Amino acid sequence: MFVRAGLILLGLIHLGNGLWMLVAPDGWYAAVPGVSMTGPINHHFIADIGLAFVASGVGLLLGARNMRTAGAFAVAGATWPALHALLHLWGWLQMGFPATPTVAVSESVGVVLVGALGAALAGARFQSIQQGG
Repeated sequence: MFVRAGLILLGLIHLGNGLWMLVAPDGWYAAVPGVSMTGPINHHFIADIGLAFVASGVGLLLGARNMRTAGAFAVAGATWPALHALLHLWGWLQMGFPATPTVAVSESVGVVLVGALGAALAGARFQSIQQGG
């Protein structure tokens, strides 16, 4: 039950974030700590990433459903955020941990922790489906 609830929560977060990026990219760009530090706003790039978050959210939500393919959907939905988290970890190794506290928290919690949690939940869901649960 915890795994499915976690997948639903993360799925809604990713779906909401992706829709926000698609509907109000200027507001998203201004509101998320650290994003504006990456360079000038690029609406096309934000839409591309927004679509990835929408797909991730839908995959995680389908992964919480009670069906044979749920584990595969959960893993598919968790893949983008997990890779995104790894990219940020790689950036920290190359350029150092963010110096600004709000950016550090935003990246640590909003990217790395969320990506790792999604991967763990998806792995647990996949395993439980494989075992008939």
